[in-house]
Amino acid sequence: MQVLVFNCGSSSLKFELVELDASGRNRNRPSARGIFQEIGPRAKAMMTDRDGKSVEAISPVPDHVSAALRAIEWLNSTVGELAPDAIAHRIVHGGEHVIEPTLVNETVIRNLEEASRFAPLHNPPALATIRAVGQKFAGLPMVVVADTAFHQTLPDYARAYAIPRDLAKRHGIRRFGFHGLGHAWMMERYAEIRGLPATSLKLITLQLGAGCSATAISNGRSVDTSMGLTPLEGLMMATRSGDLDPAIFSYLAASEGLTPAQVEYILYHQSGFLGVSGLSSDMRELESAEHANQNAALAIEMFCYRVRKYLGAYFAALGGADAIIFGGGIGEHSANVRAGVCSGLERLGVMLDSERNREATGREARISADGSPVEIHVIPLDEELYMARAAAILLSNREPRNANRSD
Repeated sequence: MQVLVFNCGSSSLKFELVELDASGRNRNRPSARGIFQEIGPRAKAMMTDRDGKSVEAISPVPDHVSAALRAIEWLNSTVGELAPDAIAHRIVHGGEHVIEPTLVNETVIRNLEEASRFAPLHNPPALATIRAVGQKFAGLPMVVVADTAFHQTLPDYARAYAIPRDLAKRHGIRRFGFHGLGHAWMMERYAEIRGLPATSLKLITLQLGAGCSATAISNGRSVDTSMGLTPLEGLMMATRSGDLDPAIFSYLAASEGLTPAQVEYILYHQSGFLGVSGLSSDMRELESAEHANQNAALAIEMFCYRVRKYLGAYFAALGGADAIIFGGGIGEHSANVRAGVCSGLERLGVMLDSERNREATGREARISADGSPVEIHVIPLDEELYMARAAAILLSNREPRNANRSD
C-alpha cells in the first residue's frame, strides 16, 4: 500500500510517499520525501528520491498549497505517475470531534475549521492543503490525523482548567494537548523494542524540538501532558514562553500599551530560548555559545530545569515510570540537554550512562546505565510512518469508527 503523507507546520511542509509492507507497519522500501521550510519569498526545499539522491533549492514558495503542489510535481518526475492508494494529512488541532484517524469529508472539514480558533497558525494552512490535494486526487481516500487525538484520554482532573465551569463549557476551554503523533510513536516504538504491550507500560515521553512537550502515559493512554488549550502552555521552547503567570499577559498589555494580539505574538515568537538568550532560538547555537555567553547558558539551564520539573511531576502522577523517552530535534541530538534533564534524578531510579548518551546522536538507543530501575531511550520520531500506518489501519476496517462525534 502506498500512502502520500503531508505534514504541515506553521511555516513548513514535509511530505513522503510511504510504501508499506504486507504487515502495514513498516516501509517496504526507501521513500521519496522532502521538506519545504520557511515558506515564503525565500523558502528552502530539500527533496530526496528513493535512491537517496537529494536536491536542494531556495526559491519563492508563497504558501503551503504551492509547496504541496510542487511536491506532487516532483514526485511525479522522480517515481513516475503518482498513484497512491490513500493520502494522510496531519492537523494540529482536531478540536472536540476529530479524536482519531478520520476519513476526510465536509463535516470533518467544518469541524477542523471550528478548531482553527485554537490553532490559527497551523490549522488554516493544513486545511488549505487538504482541499487542494483533494482536488488533485479526486475520489482518493484522504485521512486526517490530529495531534490532539492521542490526548483525548486525559482524565477530567487533568484536562480541566480551574475556571468557572459554565465559562469553560461555553467557550470550549480545556486542555487538549499536542504533539500526539510524536508521543504515540515513541510509546509504540518503545513497546516494539521491548517486546511488550504498550498497555503494560508507564512511560514519560519528551518531544523536544522547536516546540516541546512532555506526556505521562499509563497503560497505553495519555493521562497528562504539558501543552493545554494551545501549544503555548508547558515547557520552555525555541520562541515560546511555556508556563508563566497569566497575570503577566494583562500586565504587559497595560504597561506597554499592547493589544492582546501583540502580547500573544511576544509569547509565541519572541520568548523561550530566543527571548532569554537574546541570541538564538536554535539550541545548537546556544550550546556553542554557552561558555562565553551567560544568557545562552541561562537559557539552557532554564530549559533543562523545567523539563526536569515535569519529569518529577509525572513520576508522581504515574506512581513511577518504566522508561523516559527522548525524541524531537533536541531530544535526539543534544547529549548535553539529555544529561541536564536527567541530572539529580538518581533517587527516582534515573541513571544515565554518559558514554551511551554521547554516542546516541540522532539514532535509536538505550542510554540508561545497566541496572537503572528506569530505562532511558532515544527514539527518533517518524510521524510520517505513524500517519501512513494509521491510514492503512483505518482503510482496512470494513466499518471504521465514526470519529466525528456530536456530543
